[in-house]
Amino acid sequence: MSVDRRHLGRRYGPYRFEAGRESILDFAAATGGRVPGRVFQNAPPAASPPPHLAGGDGAGPLLAPPSYAAVFAIQPFATACADPEIGLNVLRLVHGEQAFEFHEPVRAGDTLVTTGTITRAQERGNLDFLEVTTETVNQHGRLVVRGVWTAIVRN
Repeated sequence: MSVDRRHLGRRYGPYRFEAGRESILDFAAATGGRVPGRVFQNAPPAASPPPHLAGGDGAGPLLAPPSYAAVFAIQPFATACADPEIGLNVLRLVHGEQAFEFHEPVRAGDTLVTTGTITRAQERGNLDFLEVTTETVNQHGRLVVRGVWTAIVRN
């Protein structure tokens, strides 16, 4: 069953996310090879944040790595894929791709709000493609990241 094109323009959100210091450090540890200290009873000695995450001279707020956007910006995409009105068979769905356009860094303490819109619904052979474009703004109303997420569903 192909995705009905009448869903183009359907919006999801806003979804609010607080970018906390622990969340950023855990993400950096999980993706950069470090182990989150609170996972183990006898945790390894606390390490300072990696230098590339420290703001400015290292004394400023903790900066999130760019790929941290996947933590907060995926919500509208996930909601669209599971939307019963869209009717995707999630058992046949794969996350085809995602792309980010970065506008402003994410800092520990930021409040982020993400919305998403279905921007493509297409059938190609026995595959359906659903594309959701997301935009995340910070507490100052400035665009932080724009994402394009693609789901592919085999019919």
